[in-house]
Amino acid sequence: MSKNMATRGGPFGSKNRNVSRQTVSARRGGKSQIQGNSKTHSPTPSTAISVRSSNMRLHLITPTDKVVVGLDYGTTFTSVSYSIVSINCGNMKGSANDVLSVINWPSDVEDGQRKQVPTESWYSPEPVERHRNDEDEIFDENLFDLSQGQHPLLLSGAGGDTINEPEDSEMEDELSVDFLWGYGVPYQMYKANSTRSQRRLVKRAKLMLVETEYTNEDRKGLRSTLTGLLKEGTIRRHGKRSKTESDMWDAVDPISDYIVKVLQHTKEQLKNLHGFTDQTPVDFVMTVPTIWSPEASRVLQTSVKAAIQATTFGNSWVTTADNIFLISEPESAATFLLESSEDVSLGETFIIADCGGGTVDVVTYGVSNRYPLRLQDEKIQPAGDNCGSSYLNDNYKDMLLNRLQDEDYLFKNGDTLESIVNRLIPDFENDYKRRVNVMKRCGHRVYIAGLRGDERMNRVGLAEKRFEANYLHMTLSDYKDIFFPLLGRVSNLLENQIQQAVEKKLEVKKVFLVGGFGGSPSLRSYLKNWLAEISGKLKLNIELVADRHKCITAVASGAVLRALDKKNGPDRISQSSYGFLRHEPWQPRIYPGHERVRPDESELDGEKYVATIDYFMVKGNSIRPDHQFFPFPTYHTFPIDEKKFLCEEILYVSDTATESHYSRRNLKNADAQIAGRIIVDMTFLRDKGIITPVYPEDSLGGKEHYRVEYELVAKVEGRALRYEARYPAGEGGKVRGKGQFSIAAAFREGTA
Repeated sequence: MSKNMATRGGPFGSKNRNVSRQTVSARRGGKSQIQGNSKTHSPTPSTAISVRSSNMRLHLITPTDKVVVGLDYGTTFTSVSYSIVSINCGNMKGSANDVLSVINWPSDVEDGQRKQVPTESWYSPEPVERHRNDEDEIFDENLFDLSQGQHPLLLSGAGGDTINEPEDSEMEDELSVDFLWGYGVPYQMYKANSTRSQRRLVKRAKLMLVETEYTNEDRKGLRSTLTGLLKEGTIRRHGKRSKTESDMWDAVDPISDYIVKVLQHTKEQLKNLHGFTDQTPVDFVMTVPTIWSPEASRVLQTSVKAAIQATTFGNSWVTTADNIFLISEPESAATFLLESSEDVSLGETFIIADCGGGTVDVVTYGVSNRYPLRLQDEKIQPAGDNCGSSYLNDNYKDMLLNRLQDEDYLFKNGDTLESIVNRLIPDFENDYKRRVNVMKRCGHRVYIAGLRGDERMNRVGLAEKRFEANYLHMTLSDYKDIFFPLLGRVSNLLENQIQQAVEKKLEVKKVFLVGGFGGSPSLRSYLKNWLAEISGKLKLNIELVADRHKCITAVASGAVLRALDKKNGPDRISQSSYGFLRHEPWQPRIYPGHERVRPDESELDGEKYVATIDYFMVKGNSIRPDHQFFPFPTYHTFPIDEKKFLCEEILYVSDTATESHYSRRNLKNADAQIAGRIIVDMTFLRDKGIITPVYPEDSLGGKEHYRVEYELVAKVEGRALRYEARYPAGEGGKVRGKGQFSIAAAFREGTA
């Protein structure tokens, strides 16, 4: 892209560029990402399908059916649910019995029956070959403003980044070329003792999208991991290049690479069980925490879109990817739990405690409509903390490391204290922590080959470590040390919600427990006792509602039910503003945004211009699902000897800006980010003699040039924003270039 060829365009004009069509690969010297090789995201080999669930009826998909897929991308575990319905079903009341969950996850050692998969991935030194879209083909690093650190979303390349070779000196095993994900990660880490560098291990990536104090420590570690992967060229930079550390946008590739595998497996199960084909339409539903910003939702939305495109999941997948339905995680869970029950009544206030592996989020709701169930915000600030069940693993590991630190005789044949303890984690994760109840008597023996007992080591009295030959004893006291710090933080979150409700004269009657941690006997017993205690103090009667069989998939399954019936949702009020980059004639007396701005003078027409953002969809405004905005008259100027008339239009999004005609560098546009762009080739106008050179007015200077005029039209189609360049202007104009962007994150969760 040649800067010296960039000129300014008209009254509401954009920039034109001499756009390079060269494809930029994600890793310099790497192979094109559309080339096939063994390192690509290949479909997961189908595993044996075991249909044991009572509701797993083999509904074969017909040409008149579609699949509604609900994705619950969790901090530590991810689950997928789906339902097969008629394409023309419209809004319908779904049944929980018709919502199925994806199982048979690769490397699941529990007979393939687990309904969730670890949200973990482990990169190899080999580059990941990713799907390339049309935007990638015309990518050029000069597109975005380096001084502002802006970057077009989902565009390829680490152009400008230094690609360093891995710093690891150890020899990595023969499996290191594979991209590991899901259950394959803990197996390789804890059972197989893989020598793969843990610098490429990505865990809890979702926390990069939660900019809260309680996630600071996790995000610090994640930023270090992402920075290393960026330097190696393993992932691409999507964040602000002006920063020295990674931001939430740099999680796009790790999240997307993982979801590609999840969707591949989901697609495979649908094929094997229901006869799914590439012609089957798919509606996607994505769940997000209530505390997320619109930007965080856009990051996940961008990652999911890339995964949908990479897996070509569903007929007309381009439209599918841009029309994702967003719903909050607590509302999804409530929809599923209360779908067929009478547990709540109209006007009742209750709390949803979503207790996952990474975070615990609590939200207070009221029931505004019973059939279909619709919830109202009780104006109580949702709260969260990183006290999920995966931190039990951390506590367990720390305890073992501490208790075994002096047993040097165990460290032989290459074993280290870390590797010995790592092999003990899966049993705790898959068994002990899921069935132990710290409110009752509990304990067990941990097998450690070669461990010397207290008697042999002459340890008596206070010196005893509770060791016997080959076994370490875990007592109730040990388990309390592991569980109680986290259980107490969960009850603190609930107490905060209940106290706020009391202050607002709201009577909380129930606490619904969902999420994987919600199935823990320890958590259920602890909270039941705690709620009885606080109910007595506040003269309330708060009931704990917890169904361990529904806890795990409540969010993903509820998302499907909510997507089947979108009516009576929130009003379509935009939470973000969308606008085009414009190069406007400098008019400081008309536009306040032009004041104190130094304009650029065009060498072609002699006019003075200011680069601004003109918002057509403004935060706070009501937007119809079929809304078309007023067209933007646009012109571009080109030198006489320009070979190609390539006109670039850039779409911006901001979650704070509401005023147009301000410079993109103005504080009012401080959070503006590039959402998309189109390149329009208008060379035919000159080649066919439709336009001829024009001359600037003598008083302005400039020189002979070509002037290209057309109009930009933006329109909303459901939860997608479509924008087009039309020539000639008017209803009869032909579309010369077009782009599309999902704006689901611009509305409140649950907006149709």
